[in-house]
Amino acid sequence: MDWRLEFKSPRISAEKDKCRQNWRATMARPFPSYLRIHRQETARPYAEKAFFPGLASASEALVEAFGCQLEFQEGAAGKGYSVVDLDGKTSGRLLVKPVLDDPDFAPPREVAKIADALAAMMSEVQRLQSALEQREAELATNIPVSVVDSKNLIATRLQGVLKGAIENVHGSAAAIYMLDDATSELKLRAAVNLPPDRFLEPARPLAAAVADLEALAGSAVVLEDTALLPHWRCPENYPSACCIPISTSTNPLGTLWIFSEEYRDFSEAETQTLEIIAGRIASELELDVVLQEKSESHQLTQQLHAVAAQQDHQLPHIKPLLEGWDLAGWTEQAEQAGGDFHDWSMLDNGALAITVGDVDGRQLEAAMMAGQLATAVKSHSRYAADARTLVNRVNHTFWSASAGDRFASLSYGVIHPDTGLIEIANSGETCGLLITPDGWEELWEMSFLLGARTDIDPRYVERLLQPGSAITMMSSGVREYLFDEAGPEGIAQFAEKLREHLELPADRILTAGRELLAKLDRPTACDQTIFVVKRRPDR
Repeated sequence: MDWRLEFKSPRISAEKDKCRQNWRATMARPFPSYLRIHRQETARPYAEKAFFPGLASASEALVEAFGCQLEFQEGAAGKGYSVVDLDGKTSGRLLVKPVLDDPDFAPPREVAKIADALAAMMSEVQRLQSALEQREAELATNIPVSVVDSKNLIATRLQGVLKGAIENVHGSAAAIYMLDDATSELKLRAAVNLPPDRFLEPARPLAAAVADLEALAGSAVVLEDTALLPHWRCPENYPSACCIPISTSTNPLGTLWIFSEEYRDFSEAETQTLEIIAGRIASELELDVVLQEKSESHQLTQQLHAVAAQQDHQLPHIKPLLEGWDLAGWTEQAEQAGGDFHDWSMLDNGALAITVGDVDGRQLEAAMMAGQLATAVKSHSRYAADARTLVNRVNHTFWSASAGDRFASLSYGVIHPDTGLIEIANSGETCGLLITPDGWEELWEMSFLLGARTDIDPRYVERLLQPGSAITMMSSGVREYLFDEAGPEGIAQFAEKLREHLELPADRILTAGRELLAKLDRPTACDQTIFVVKRRPDR
């Protein structure tokens, strides 16, 4: 049955009482399958929201100061300053234009620097917005269902479904709002053609969301004029909208909203199409929920968070004040917790000890063994005569504490700041590189893993590090990552990348290495650690 509540008056004013009586009379009837509210009036202009709201203010300031303005242009082609997205692809360009047409215009040097910096900030904003959208989509799967396998990112799939919904009913924008665990709020979890900052807004109280409540009760709600009855609480300022329930056979999950920039009707066929699409969304959420809720218990997830935080806390964050030397370290686990770590400490004789450890295994198992290995290194470093002796003693401790099925790699070095002498002992699959202005050298080959046998023969090297040179130690995860991408040439490409930045501080050298890994665009399957020690040039 096509049921329509129609108001002819542009505003509820003199006929307010009459409209209220008609409304009460209508509400006394049983609710139909969907609700229509419309008003016949000239459409209001739709104000499109800017994705970079601060850009207009910056452009106005440049007009006043330099007589030129800024403009963001979507697309990768063309001139201007690149704005990149989360995947590192150019999504648009920031252009500097004169206020008056001038074919020979060239931006002043100061404006060019400002535009370049703004483009970098816009890139970071866009990456954060995209990451937030993906995270919200992942949180949308927080519903109790059975375990199913899912391969694609839920955010990508929901975006595809929403785009299809817009195309099918000729809408302008779409959004998915999910109920929280307490069934008291609706939070935006996925959207198409809405400003990214919508994800930063607080959740909507369900008690005040009249249209969503009616939809969750089982009725599709069609609002042909959202301004006529504002208490229906359309979440976006669009002239017309349609709200569809998202639910499984037993649980309400949230609502699907389709918005239109023009005053319009949604036909019965269109609402039925949207109900089918809402069912598809519920299926997508069911497919993904187990990846975060059923694969591990909630208690295990909390433990992993605590272990990951503890591992990060144990990594060194304050550099030692060592004149003429600079160092930087980075560790990233493939999962929440892992077996990689790096460390540095000053010895009693004034030497600097550096460590890169890499324990085989995953998650809690690897994290526990990594903690034991790091503790053993610190304990033995107090009285070991040299790096080789320390690695042998640590191996004996590691082997004694395991059942014969725990293995690890370890690189341990001692730096003598006054002479520049560095001695390094290695056991396992870590990698060491000597980087100089003239070239680079791989310092050792792979050897027996810690824990493989009671007595091992660690690789041992001594080098006199010249000013302006650096030594880099990497865990096996970095070595495997580079080898899988480029074979034996992967290490060479990595070393050359570091050498190109050798004049920079250790932090920047390390960042260059991380950027190279990121550009390989491969899934991170192993824990990764990079440690850079540089001897500063003489002044």
